[in-house]
Amino acid sequence: MTAPARQMRIRWGGASDRGLRRAENQDAMYADIGLFVVADGMGGHLGGSVASSLAVKTVAANSPSTPAELLAAVRHANQVVHHRSTAHADLSGMGTTLCAIAVVQQDDNRVWCLVNVGDSRVYRYQGGELTQLTIDHNFVAEMIRAGDLTVEQAADHPRRNTLTRAIGVEPDVVVDDWILELTGNDRFLLCTDGVTNELDESDISELLDIDEHPSDVARALVRQANDRGGRDNSTALVVDVDIEGVAHEPTSTQADGLQPDGSTQRTPRRRGWRRPRSR
Repeated sequence: MTAPARQMRIRWGGASDRGLRRAENQDAMYADIGLFVVADGMGGHLGGSVASSLAVKTVAANSPSTPAELLAAVRHANQVVHHRSTAHADLSGMGTTLCAIAVVQQDDNRVWCLVNVGDSRVYRYQGGELTQLTIDHNFVAEMIRAGDLTVEQAADHPRRNTLTRAIGVEPDVVVDDWILELTGNDRFLLCTDGVTNELDESDISELLDIDEHPSDVARALVRQANDRGGRDNSTALVVDVDIEGVAHEPTSTQADGLQPDGSTQRTPRRRGWRRPRSR
């Protein structure tokens, strides 16, 4: 006998701002039931916004429904951005970070699949505890993981803004991926480093603990990032999931103002792509 499907309710909301020192917002995000994507572009005056927008639109257009399809969608986005970069001199060298979560089918179960390239992050806030689910692909993060640098030293390191992986910079890209069971009462945060460079984890936890609609929480995160300096574009996408029983098809959703617009492989530290930062 097949167990009855239990209901899954998803609410989400996002906010994005160019910050106090940037002329343009080069972040991009996508949100629709079951797929949430955030990207942080790089590459001069035009390239960054083109790269991030292309990447999120390409992933969304692939409508991934399995882990393999989500990975393929991200790799396709890499090819699309790289091709555009090499075909247009004014976009040469552009790239973007990208992180995403999606409800997908694995065997007979619905699960979360997470993917990441770069240093935009996915967090889960559950039971009062904040967990960073993704791994940063930048020079200082890899040095910290190797034990060659402390967190305190990384804060002022001259290569703290050097990515070791990015979408579109090379013809192929290594994509990290993780599978998570669907559990009830989860709150996810997808965000760019404009948020995490200004707010520490205690700040983020405090805001995610607020019992408000995800759109209000996302706006609060971006607002506080600006209050702390606003040195970069900042984007926050907050996703609330409430599940009763074994989750299958989503049966109830709410959105707020957004239009559809694990294993890890390390990259050698000698390679990297710098993003300009106002400090």
